[in-house]
Amino acid sequence: MLCSLHVENYALIRSLQMNFDKGFTVITGETGAGKSILLGALSLILGNRADTTVLHDKSRKCYIEGEFDIRALPLKPFFEENNLDYQDITILRREINEMGKSRAFVNDTPVVLPVLKALAEQLVDIHSQHQNLLLHHAAFRLNILDEFAQNKSILQTYLSIFKKYRETEKKWKELYERQVKAEEERDYLQFLHEELVQANLAEGEQEDMEKKMKFLSNAGEVKEHLLLANALLSEQEDNILSRLKMVKHESEALVSFDPDMEDILSQLSRVIIDLQEIAFTFSKKEANVEVDPREIEQLQERLDLLYLLEQKHHARTVEDLLNKQDELSGRLCDMMDNREQVERLETEKQVLYEQLLAVAGELSQARKDVATSLETAITQKLQMLGMENALFRVDISSRVSPTESGIDDVHFYFSANKGIEPEEIGKVASGGELSRLMLSIKSIITESGLLPTVIFDEIDAGISGEVAGKVANMMSEMSRKHQLLAITHLPQIAAKGTIHYFVYKEVSENMTYTNIRRLQEAEREEEVAKMVSAGKPTPQAIAWAKTLLQTSLNCN
Repeated sequence: MLCSLHVENYALIRSLQMNFDKGFTVITGETGAGKSILLGALSLILGNRADTTVLHDKSRKCYIEGEFDIRALPLKPFFEENNLDYQDITILRREINEMGKSRAFVNDTPVVLPVLKALAEQLVDIHSQHQNLLLHHAAFRLNILDEFAQNKSILQTYLSIFKKYRETEKKWKELYERQVKAEEERDYLQFLHEELVQANLAEGEQEDMEKKMKFLSNAGEVKEHLLLANALLSEQEDNILSRLKMVKHESEALVSFDPDMEDILSQLSRVIIDLQEIAFTFSKKEANVEVDPREIEQLQERLDLLYLLEQKHHARTVEDLLNKQDELSGRLCDMMDNREQVERLETEKQVLYEQLLAVAGELSQARKDVATSLETAITQKLQMLGMENALFRVDISSRVSPTESGIDDVHFYFSANKGIEPEEIGKVASGGELSRLMLSIKSIITESGLLPTVIFDEIDAGISGEVAGKVANMMSEMSRKHQLLAITHLPQIAAKGTIHYFVYKEVSENMTYTNIRRLQEAEREEEVAKMVSAGKPTPQAIAWAKTLLQTSLNCN
């Protein structure tokens, strides 16, 4: 229940305070006095967007605060889910600064606008003239049927499965598209991988083979150098070793004369031994050097394969090729894993789809079960509002595939005249008929479930006379179970209110402001009389206003 509304610096409102109670509150005033401004201010704490155009005084911020008694509403889970402090009397506040920046609060805790809007939708239901057009929207018609059937629990179950199904379907589609793309190159990747595996690559082999290839390719020259080196050391006449042996012989002759020559003699002996070993190595190497064209050919073939693979894979070494082999192996494994994931998600998707269809079937049946009752209830309400020959029909058809709201398409059919078959509402209903139809629907829904405060914003367009009295009676009846606020031009509705606010304009310091005051009994008589006479009240209008108010008081 809305307990109070405080507005500062909004449009033509400088400062305004309104207090509300249970039952039926009416708001009246001349056209252009600012009744819609008041509703606009309220809409800000209900989550609507705003900018600096709402500021009356551009030098200070706009401030709107509403107090709500929420003890009768099951909202504690909402507060827990959004980390908000629950309070029986909850305060929604909206502030808009000079730059147009907005801030929203719930019980002094800052919240983002979607959270404020989600909470407000459970507190206030505003119905205006343009909302009649929602009857042409499929989602709105489904919502009416679900409200009447009290399908909240099964809808939550359905939406939960639908959300999981859509998320799974999205993941499956992404992986499937990736798999299709991967499969297109899988054979090529497999070929590249097998080619590298069959090459039997080994780290360091290329360097070793290149060295060996260089040696074998120059075997003749190597053999020639080895022969010459060995000849210089030991084979040819006057070779190095024979000369050193002569030097050693002469040194031995000097030892008897110079003892220090012993060390030199030892060094010479070691050098001769080392050179003899070197000469033996030269001889051995020379003997082992053989030019084998087949071995050279094999080495060249292997090197050509390595060079080709390196060029193909933009590699510089065998190690790079081995890394590429590992990479290809990983990609092939990922493809296999991806294929398994696609299959798993496809199975999961199918299971969810079957669950979705099952719950959608239950939801559809629940709607069909109450369709006739809704037809009867709304037809009766229309007849109470002066449409004795009205007929209302609900048509439910099945969709090909489930949507967020189930597998049903709902259409409303209406006829106001006897003998005329009902047709879709948009084709046959006038503005006044739509207003009465929507009022009937709202009345039925308030009877069937726990709804928030209901606000009617001038839905009395196209209504007058006896029908206006019946509309007023229906609103009054609705207010027995729910807090009801109505902005109206009809005296019959104004007279039914238990609280009556009057919106007016006043000029102060050369500025025009919208203000509001709660009318006392005598003031109500004058205001209702003005509404009756459309100007200065006549004695007859005053008398009729008294009668209206007294009749309403007795009924209340």
